[in-house]
Amino acid sequence: MAIALLIDTLLPRLLAASIQGTLLVTLVWALCRALPRLSANARCWLWWLVALQLVVGLVWSNPLALPLLPAFEQLAMPVPPVEPMQAGAAGLAAFASGDPVQFAPEASTPWSWPLLVASIWLLGLVAMIARSLTGLRASRRLIRAAEPCGDRALLQALALAADAHGLRDAPDVRVSVAITSPQLIGPWRPVLLLPRGYGEALRPDELDMTLTHELVHLQRRDLWLGLLPALAQHLFWFHPLAHLAAREYGLAREGACDAAVLAGHEHGAREYAQLLLRLGIAPRPDAGLASASPDYTFLKRRLTMLKTTRPLSSAIALSTTLLVAAVGVLPYRITNAATPPPPPPPAAAAPAPPAPPMPRAPALPPLPATPPAPSAPAPIDLPPTPALPAEPTAPPAPPAGVVNSSRGHVHTIRTRHDGDGEGALRGTFTLGKPGAESYVLIDPEHSVAVGSTDELAEARAAQRGNESLLWLRRGDARYVVRDADTIGRFREAFADVARLGERQGALGAEQGALGAEQGELGARQGEIGGRVADLALQAVRNGDDASRRTALAALEAESRALGAKLGTMSGQQVALAEQQSALARQQADAQARANRQARSLLDEAVSSGRAQRL
Repeated sequence: MAIALLIDTLLPRLLAASIQGTLLVTLVWALCRALPRLSANARCWLWWLVALQLVVGLVWSNPLALPLLPAFEQLAMPVPPVEPMQAGAAGLAAFASGDPVQFAPEASTPWSWPLLVASIWLLGLVAMIARSLTGLRASRRLIRAAEPCGDRALLQALALAADAHGLRDAPDVRVSVAITSPQLIGPWRPVLLLPRGYGEALRPDELDMTLTHELVHLQRRDLWLGLLPALAQHLFWFHPLAHLAAREYGLAREGACDAAVLAGHEHGAREYAQLLLRLGIAPRPDAGLASASPDYTFLKRRLTMLKTTRPLSSAIALSTTLLVAAVGVLPYRITNAATPPPPPPPAAAAPAPPAPPMPRAPALPPLPATPPAPSAPAPIDLPPTPALPAEPTAPPAPPAGVVNSSRGHVHTIRTRHDGDGEGALRGTFTLGKPGAESYVLIDPEHSVAVGSTDELAEARAAQRGNESLLWLRRGDARYVVRDADTIGRFREAFADVARLGERQGALGAEQGALGAEQGELGARQGEIGGRVADLALQAVRNGDDASRRTALAALEAESRALGAKLGTMSGQQVALAEQQSALARQQADAQARANRQARSLLDEAVSSGRAQRL
């Protein structure tokens, strides 16, 4: 169940969020390049929004539809006739009343590319979590091994600075011999780790700037906000731009704290740059922040950001951030424009009559033996009767609208019949004995049913007007769902089933048209055979002549051409039958996926209370 949910739900969301995240990263990167005086704080929020978009795109169940694709017209396919032996399923062509409805479970392949991709993603996620847990344990060990700070002057200065920044309590300060630069580890009960002898090694102004930098992190709640980019990195470990966004967020976060330190002190950027150079390079803890830079490139960019003495106004920075949040964070889905109502279905064409059997040329009667007379003409040399081509094989019948399952009295009916009566439905239905669970989706576009026709009647009785409705039975309990979001997701789960059913119907219509043309050609060959027989009889009665020989040769050539054309059509029928088989296999996989998603949606609707008990 979990792996099926991952394949059917999370993988498409991962792909969609990755694509939209790529576009958002491009937009934020372009804004940062186009606005070089954009403040570090604004850049920090822009890159944080990228991480927010990735996480929201993964958990958001109903993306916003953008009708950017051209509208397409759906053609209603007529219902082919159904044999009466199929458990009364013909009456469901209009669906005013019906028969048992039950989806037969479809067999799915044990291994597929989606399963492989899901397995790789899970392995990568587990590896990322294991690495983070290892770093968290190392940070906890570092804190346990550290000693409480005994420098009263430093603790008093830290308490005064914390009060000045509006912090309720100053962080716990500990001293460690295992680090070379200050580290703030949290977010729960944050601890400020200082190297041993750090207070004596720095001048008072440098120590003040260092402590202020760490307190600004606490004031901005960077330890908590940084969890979101870290989560996006874990979930999208395969996406290089997710790591780029996390790195850029970390750089802008440090730049924002550096700018806050300079804004609150009389010291200039030169003195603070010298302090950053003294802090040097140090690895960043997995569960916190470090004053030192993780590498030389990071340090160089921090020093460059100190040169921005006149950032853009806060109004421009705020409006830019809000604009990116409004257009880039919510997930979108590109859809077709509103489709016009489908035209009425064309009248069902009468089935083509089977090709008549080829008439055989009658046997020539023996000529009477008469004694030759001197004036008698020379004996007539009758031309041989041309050999007629073999009777063409009847084309395979197009698939009917009812597909019998091998599970007892189960029948699947797929139709695009609009019907003329009030009770007409169209969709995909599987008929059989009621099971432990039944459900019916009544929808103008494509209805789906699992249960008996008595339950179908119950569902239709619960319908209000022409509304879309999801009806469910579990045991003796009956529920109805009118929530538009649940119904939309349920409809989307069977979208592939409906699309493949329409393609099968179109192929069936093409096979029927090809069969009708084969019937016409077969009838033409029958006519040619009759004419050949007439010419042969005329040759017996009236004697042979050149015109009759020419007519026979022409008929023979036409018959051969018709035979060749029939052979070509037979090959086309075989190709269409192979396409139908391929579509049937795809239909089986699509129905298996739809059934899994349907059960998951029904479980969710019942547990969340959106399913109202009748």
